[in-house]
Amino acid sequence: MARARNATASKLQIRNAKVRDIPAIQALIAKVYPEIPGYTRSMLRGQLSNHPDGVFVAEYEGLVVGYSASFRIDGDLALKPHTWAEITGNGYASRHEPEGDYLYGMEVCVDPDLRGWRIGQRLYDARKRLCQEQGLAGIVFAGRLPTLARKRNKYKSAEAFVEAVRTKQARDPVLSFQLRNGFEILGVLPHYMPADNESLGYAVHLLWKNPKLPEEHPSGRAKRYGGRLPDTVARRTV
Repeated sequence: MARARNATASKLQIRNAKVRDIPAIQALIAKVYPEIPGYTRSMLRGQLSNHPDGVFVAEYEGLVVGYSASFRIDGDLALKPHTWAEITGNGYASRHEPEGDYLYGMEVCVDPDLRGWRIGQRLYDARKRLCQEQGLAGIVFAGRLPTLARKRNKYKSAEAFVEAVRTKQARDPVLSFQLRNGFEILGVLPHYMPADNESLGYAVHLLWKNPKLPEEHPSGRAKRYGGRLPDTVARRTV
């Protein structure tokens, strides 16, 4: 059975999204997040228009089974507290800065029927490759906490729950996955996405540093990134 699943999963293709994929992306998001308002067609066109290199889909036998979106942004904005609406331009990726030194991950979602196929991992790997190809300082995003609402009686705060996950005293499927992928916690963002009831509106501010980038840019300009924020992940699984 495992060999059959691996053979099927090997047929997956990760590629840049196209305008023709928009209806399929909308259907996937509605399936994954039925209680959170989805992206409109104009939002998805905005993401593709603003930073087409940063929008990926996972395709299997002609079906879109995974999707991720990201855009470039300056660290002065990405590393400060923010909300999903502020940082993404209300879902349009309109805060994209062509010369931005970070990649901001605004979305990742995977068909729940195929979650054993490592589609999320492949999308994360594609995003890391893009970050390195573009010579960026790293990847920043805010990841959701889908188990927080169920654990709120056990932990005094979102910060306490996040710390328990970080020290492996608790597990959250999203944050635990992100920590395994080499992301470090910058802090907790309240009111990141109020519509995310499972996360109680909170998200974890996360950073992945590009290991191929030297500590200083070749120009000698001192880096402006990497500072820890005060404790204060997308919208969804970003």
